[in-house]
Amino acid sequence: MKQIKIFLLCVASFAATISAQTMPGDIVESVRSRYAPDKRVAVWTLKAELAADSSVVVRGDVENRQAVADIAAALTSAGYTFRDSITVLPDETVKKPWALVSISVACMRGRAASSAELVSQAIMGTPMRVLKSEDGMSLVQTPDNYLGYMTDSSMTLLSDEEFAQWRSSKRCVVTAYQASLYSDAKADESCIVSDLLLGNILKFVEKKGKFIKVELPDGRQGYVKKNDISDFAEWVDRKFDINLIERNARRMMGSPYLWGGMSSKMADCSGFVKTAYFSNGIILQRDASQQVHTGGKIDWHDWAQQAQKGDLIFIGTKSGRVTHVAMYLDKGKYIHSSGRVKINSMDPNADDYLDYTFISMSRINGYVGTKGITAVKSHPWYIK
Repeated sequence: MKQIKIFLLCVASFAATISAQTMPGDIVESVRSRYAPDKRVAVWTLKAELAADSSVVVRGDVENRQAVADIAAALTSAGYTFRDSITVLPDETVKKPWALVSISVACMRGRAASSAELVSQAIMGTPMRVLKSEDGMSLVQTPDNYLGYMTDSSMTLLSDEEFAQWRSSKRCVVTAYQASLYSDAKADESCIVSDLLLGNILKFVEKKGKFIKVELPDGRQGYVKKNDISDFAEWVDRKFDINLIERNARRMMGSPYLWGGMSSKMADCSGFVKTAYFSNGIILQRDASQQVHTGGKIDWHDWAQQAQKGDLIFIGTKSGRVTHVAMYLDKGKYIHSSGRVKINSMDPNADDYLDYTFISMSRINGYVGTKGITAVKSHPWYIK
């Protein structure tokens, strides 16, 4: 009986000690809130376990080595012994740390399975970091930091040296809504090498009459009509052109909505405005709930007096959660992807008014270079 009492006292003493400390999971969570507040753009799968010897084992993946150091310091400061079982990405499965999308548009999924949820897409020539490889798919990060798994056959892997060469190379960008790459300079429809989409980036090879010979990221070569592409260096140097953005948005009229879609073929609401702005060399954040925190804020109630063409309109629930985004045109009209790309009105008296809950508006013009709005020419993944 005496031994049982002593054992119970020891258990009570240990429990009291733990309760007086911050729990390991809470410590790891506090560090996560600084390094990975949004798991769509930062890898964080860490879990803390209290071992039998009272040490704390932390397992999982991160992409920031400093986060590991901060976890170790925080746990040690709280009186714990830290045991590191953390993998800092890229891990040993990654042989080449960079990739380019090698098909017109490639799918990004929530986990390493072709049947997993479509979370986003990336178009040909998009540079990506490769963080992890498993089961024929790789965890990649796009220039807007968005994360997802892509099938390895949809991309071309590059070493640091190969990636630097691509960034220094002479390139072209597709400015047509959709185009084709031909195996010869005759535009023979029976000799298609690949379809091409607005914003695809190709390596320049040579001029040939009314065609430009180009090379795709995977090494395939062919000819594209000169009028369907522009010189990449000139394209990235263009000034903000809302008429260009509007024209490319209108080119997508009637195209179907696709959850996770982000190309001129199909797009969701945020992928649609992102595609339109990318046609002017501007990278927006991926999701509407991210885009809402960027740009210059405008009170949507004042749309009749304050709104300008190109402003983003955020729509959602009465509680204030953003679920949809549209782009303002003029006189109350806006264009958006909802079922299909279409035009509606903010004016309750208009025939094409939709009874949405408007939350806010953001201006992109004048805010390129601020948080979440990046010019391609300023992004180091595109230009060396």
